[in-house]
Amino acid sequence: MDNNKSKSSSISVVFGKGFMVNGVTGVISGTDRELVLRTEGGTLKLRGENFDVNKVDLETGVVEVKGSLLSLVRGKSSLAKRLFR
Repeated sequence: MDNNKSKSSSISVVFGKGFMVNGVTGVISGTDRELVLRTEGGTLKLRGENFDVNKVDLETGVVEVKGSLLSLVRGKSSLAKRLFR
């Protein structure tokens, strides 16, 4: 494995169904409205409604969640702000 390779995580959203997060190294906390994950790229806070965690596989780094995703916050800054700079 290349130690110089940057670490990353990704989110795939299926509108009306849920989402999947890759690159997860740990689950910090979770409720039906908020999920806080430790990822290869840092802390990720997901907020929404009716979260139901279907799968947590830390070996592969995958978390699958049903529910409506409303916002993402990575570390201390909003992911949306970082994307649309």
